[in-house]
Amino acid sequence: MPPAFASWASQGIKFRRASVSMLAGLPGSHKTRIVLNALVNMRTSTLAFSTDSDADTVASRLLAINTRTSTDVTEEWLRTEPEKCSRLLAQYDFLSWCFRPDPSLDDVWLECYAYAEREGRYPDQIVVDIASDIGHDTGDEWGSLRDLLRQSKVLARETGAHTLLVHHCADSERTKRPCPRRSDIHGKVAAIPEVIVTCGLDASGGLHAACVKNRHAKASADADIRIPMHLDAESSYVGDHIEMPRGYAPGWGEGGWDD
Repeated sequence: MPPAFASWASQGIKFRRASVSMLAGLPGSHKTRIVLNALVNMRTSTLAFSTDSDADTVASRLLAINTRTSTDVTEEWLRTEPEKCSRLLAQYDFLSWCFRPDPSLDDVWLECYAYAEREGRYPDQIVVDIASDIGHDTGDEWGSLRDLLRQSKVLARETGAHTLLVHHCADSERTKRPCPRRSDIHGKVAAIPEVIVTCGLDASGGLHAACVKNRHAKASADADIRIPMHLDAESSYVGDHIEMPRGYAPGWGEGGWDD
């Protein structure tokens, strides 16, 4: 699969077809922003189940990432400049979305079959954001979550698609920060994914990612190997962290940090 971020690839964090991966973090740790930017970077056919964000939220964030504009502005564009939005969003036609807030496992399979019938092939990638929102028929949330992990493995093998699950970590004083440990992930579901990345914010608001499981490269289950990320929450942009020379500041006429 194409790299999600160059800094991740340099640390051996690479997603593979026909395998399951996971991104996990505390509430408010910008998981969805990370995933959305990763999808934009990868530019590969993807079927995404967005239970956590509705269509307008995703559209406004894609527009913001594309133009480096605040989502407050791009949300207004959706209402006042629909043609402009359609033109910009057409650049992301490799992304297909399901915005049901509580799809069942059957719904996930049916959407994949419908995609294959429509496109003549399965997508290269399937994303579920958030994994715990998949419908629980048994009444046992953790049992259903583990069933989702098992089904995700079957789904990845049957379709040949990389399957990425976005999940929560325990929000407690014992949870490691900024990046939770593998043991901090809810539900004891770390056995099946080949790659698990956790994310979080440090005391100054800086975003970090850590690979806590990787069957193909080095990882630290205790999240001791952190990767700093560049975050601009207003425009929903997440990218590779760039170290600036000490004492450097943009001068007049040089523009901002992201120009």
